[in-house]
Amino acid sequence: MTRVLLTATLAAGLLGFAPPAGHAGSGTGTRSGAATVTAPRTADQARIDAAAAAQANGIQRPDSRPRNTPQQNAPQQNTRQPDSSKPQRGLHSSRGMHPGPAVPPWATAQPFTITPSPAPGQLRMPWRNCVAVGRAYLLLRADLLEQFAEAQKELGYRYCRFHALFDRDMDVVERAKDGSLTFKWHQIDKIYDALLAMGIRPFVELNPMPDALASGTQQLFWYKANVTPPQDYREWELLVHEFAKHLVRRYGLDEVRKWYFEVWNEPNLSGFWSGTKDEYFKLYKASADGLKSVDGGLRIGGPASSKANWIQDMIDYCTDNGVPLDFISTHLYPQDEQVDYPDRKGSPYGVGEYFPAKIKSVKEIVANSKRPDLEIHWTEWNTQQAPSADKVTWGDNRYVDDLHAAATIVRNCVETDADAQTMAYWVLSDIFDEGSIPDAPFSCTYGLMTIHGIRKASYNAFALMRRMEGDLMQVASPEAIQPGKGITATEEGDIVRVLAWNQNFVELNKAVPFNAAITLPTLKDTAYIITRATIKEGAGSPWETWVAMGRPLNLTPVQQKLLEAASVPEYSLVQDYTAGPGGLSLNCCLAPGEVAFFEITPRASGYGRSRIDDAEFRIWDKAMGDRSK
Repeated sequence: MTRVLLTATLAAGLLGFAPPAGHAGSGTGTRSGAATVTAPRTADQARIDAAAAAQANGIQRPDSRPRNTPQQNAPQQNTRQPDSSKPQRGLHSSRGMHPGPAVPPWATAQPFTITPSPAPGQLRMPWRNCVAVGRAYLLLRADLLEQFAEAQKELGYRYCRFHALFDRDMDVVERAKDGSLTFKWHQIDKIYDALLAMGIRPFVELNPMPDALASGTQQLFWYKANVTPPQDYREWELLVHEFAKHLVRRYGLDEVRKWYFEVWNEPNLSGFWSGTKDEYFKLYKASADGLKSVDGGLRIGGPASSKANWIQDMIDYCTDNGVPLDFISTHLYPQDEQVDYPDRKGSPYGVGEYFPAKIKSVKEIVANSKRPDLEIHWTEWNTQQAPSADKVTWGDNRYVDDLHAAATIVRNCVETDADAQTMAYWVLSDIFDEGSIPDAPFSCTYGLMTIHGIRKASYNAFALMRRMEGDLMQVASPEAIQPGKGITATEEGDIVRVLAWNQNFVELNKAVPFNAAITLPTLKDTAYIITRATIKEGAGSPWETWVAMGRPLNLTPVQQKLLEAASVPEYSLVQDYTAGPGGLSLNCCLAPGEVAFFEITPRASGYGRSRIDDAEFRIWDKAMGDRSK
């Protein structure tokens, strides 16, 4: 009897599964090794094929791309040939791998073999260490706190970072007519109390400059944060000292020693800091002196720079001048490559390599510095992309809202998993007001969730990664894998989990599906429950559904329900697998941008029964079925 794929959304599915070669149709077929498998073309595969061909020819899909989106062109990708005889422990991904010869996307499935690792470790998931929200004042809103609490139950963050702790809306410092300063912490207390109640500690960002202390009037963003140096650095030091002293009194020294204190935000950009690099170092020293005067165990660091700048300078300054430095922090976005290398001219990185390579470069800088012991915290990043330099935008970037974000997040988080203590996604919610809070259901704003609390593809990517508990397994393929594609796997007891992704690079005018034939040799001839979750257009990625609706600004209740339904990944029971002496085999077909998660467990025999014996049940059945008296 032929096995079938059971799914709640067959008609809308983009992914096709096909039995590997040698499948006998009874569920007990055998398969040896990881030979290339030819997969039959399904209607869904044909649809993916047509979409890929259309994109390769520059044809725009009306249901998934914004109006007036220009075609995406980029220079030829730089590639290097890998040594495919050396599989990576725990993952097999595209970093540095040559795409290989062009073949029809459905002609073959690339073989992957997943086995226990001889030196197992676990995914560290530094993305869980911290998440950001836009600014402090927004955490006084009930709707943002509700979204945060919902995300916290599923994703389990440890810290939260945000701008504008000392902004005028927070009302922290006031200067009297005689010049004396009064410090007020009521607003901050409410925010920290709420976070701590959810099990989240503050990753404190010390900024902006309170108007009472500022040397100038330069401002940034809709809420007009003051970005000038203090008129008197001793007053800034006093502010930090009094702030830390209050925190210790309110929350206890043991608790506050677990927090992080980061000085300013992106001082290497003129928009965020009107002063010089030397003035920033002076501000940093004043901050460190103020904090450490309360307790030497409180942790301080920086420079919170954009694009991994000032790292070596920061370490050298603090080391040479005896200034405390407990960690390094910096920021990076994929489209920063178009800032550093406009239209990628002169870029030493292959397409899609900039982000993971820069993450690893900071680890190397610190390791080779005077302070190799420093923790590394990336306190901002997200999926903002740009196909060319003239398309770089920080406030209206569709690649944080659409399907593209899912595979981008999974690929980069897996590949940089061991390279930092923190990878703080910017930001949790579209309740975010750098340019005032958006009105539309989708606004190409940074959030993992919309203003209505609808989960984007980006949120769902993190939710699936959160399930990857257990020891990493070894994933190997005899063939080079195309850039942007990859598989990782873990085992926890008798449960095996597999995560696959297919990142689509916006710099390239093509999109290639990912068809993988996966074999787990140690899972022998038995029955399994294989559950699959897929993030795809209209199932886990609601952006495309909203576009197909015509981008309504004000949703009816039914329209909102539709988008909420489209925000749920496609869950299905996989039955077209083989399990025999050669192990368990299944196929995974991913369209560009998609992510798939598999959970494989042995099927238990029997089913739950009541503790009441059958004879007593028969008495009950008869009594309850009697005619009325």
